[in-house]
Amino acid sequence: MRLRAFGVGAVAALAALGLFAAFIGFKGPSSGGGTLLLSLSSRSAGRLGDTQVLIHSARGGWSALAHIGNVTVPAAPETYAAAQADVAPSAYDGLRLAGRDLSAPIRVTAGQVEPVLVTVSGGLPQDVFAGNGAYNSGLLGLQGKLKQLPDFSLTDQDGRILDRSSLVGSIVVLAAFHTTCHDTCPLYTSILYQLRQRVPPAVRLLEVSTDPAADSVVALHDYAVLAGTSWPLLTGSADQLAAFWAPFGVRLSGADSHTNFLGVFDGHGLLHHFETGIPDAGSVPGGLSTMLSSEGMRELRSHGDGWDAAAVADQVRAAADLGNPSAGGGGLAPSFRVDALGGGKIGPADFSGTPLVLNFWATSCLPCRIELPLLQRATTERKVRLLLVDERDSASAARTFLNQVEVSSPVASDPDGAVGRLYGVSVLPMTVFIRADGSVEGKYLGQTDAAILGDHLAALTG
Repeated sequence: MRLRAFGVGAVAALAALGLFAAFIGFKGPSSGGGTLLLSLSSRSAGRLGDTQVLIHSARGGWSALAHIGNVTVPAAPETYAAAQADVAPSAYDGLRLAGRDLSAPIRVTAGQVEPVLVTVSGGLPQDVFAGNGAYNSGLLGLQGKLKQLPDFSLTDQDGRILDRSSLVGSIVVLAAFHTTCHDTCPLYTSILYQLRQRVPPAVRLLEVSTDPAADSVVALHDYAVLAGTSWPLLTGSADQLAAFWAPFGVRLSGADSHTNFLGVFDGHGLLHHFETGIPDAGSVPGGLSTMLSSEGMRELRSHGDGWDAAAVADQVRAAADLGNPSAGGGGLAPSFRVDALGGGKIGPADFSGTPLVLNFWATSCLPCRIELPLLQRATTERKVRLLLVDERDSASAARTFLNQVEVSSPVASDPDGAVGRLYGVSVLPMTVFIRADGSVEGKYLGQTDAAILGDHLAALTG
């Protein structure tokens, strides 16, 4: 393992220039190895004392990764570029620094870059976010741009207490419901019932009440028996449930008045994806059909807003990074028209009749910095158009970033993530390959390389 740690003064000066400034001269992995890029960030600026950083694998145990001096850790989205290390390709499961062992799945692949973010609070490391999607989520979470599971202590249908600590490290699918609902709530329960057959047992399913007045432990137990559920149904006092649901805009209510919500949370408790509409449940389990009102039956037959258990399972896989990063194509690329970074409006329709590569990126995404110049070169050589979609950055930050990486392709600004949601963006970067007729040839989640681009671009132009 070859280490390249950055001196305290040099890194502090470079970090002041902005995120990833210290990695502008990054040369990529050494032959046969992978590269781990270690960054530090915090919710508000603080310090981390002098520490050795170790990395752990089940086969090799602990080994030295880097040394970090006594440093100032900036507030997100700024990061401190702590070290760059050539690491043997393998699966690692945690880091040790400042006397703390932090668990995280870290996969180092030959010829690839693995960005790793360590969050710091109160002078101590708190969490590790490894890989493209997790790194980005960690930074957004520190900035308060991603909602998070709150601390809670609620009671399930068997009278047992469940709290936030029991979910740490688990993917969580959470739905709002109450036992006196006769329309949409049983459909949400049906989605979880179907989801249980589609996702690994380690994925935690939860339904949390929005009606503390009616949803006693006995009422929850009766509902669980009727539906044949195998996951916790939780209730609590009005204050407890109001505090639980407040971050997600869900109001306490009863009977057939309620706010719909289903969320997928990653292993750090950050909200990865959510739905608030009517699901396409197809059917309802157990005796739940006896609860449905005429409106509930109408919703069941209508196919709702088109999302179903399979779509939620896709989001679970994305949140857990369980699936193949290459996703199939099919269907027409969703249309949008938003502000262009250079002025005016822009969208896929401006490239109608020509193959188009749509790339979602952000200034807080290290793999994007490496990938964007390659994308621009590859699409230019193949005579394919490239439209970059900048996720949640200010215009000035995006311009500075693109100037640094010397990329001049047209850019669509997506400051609130609306276009990303339209395309189901779950990690950054994400690339969508669109044929000349507007149909989607395929998608790739994460950082592409020349071989990946070559295959997709050949399919677009062949």
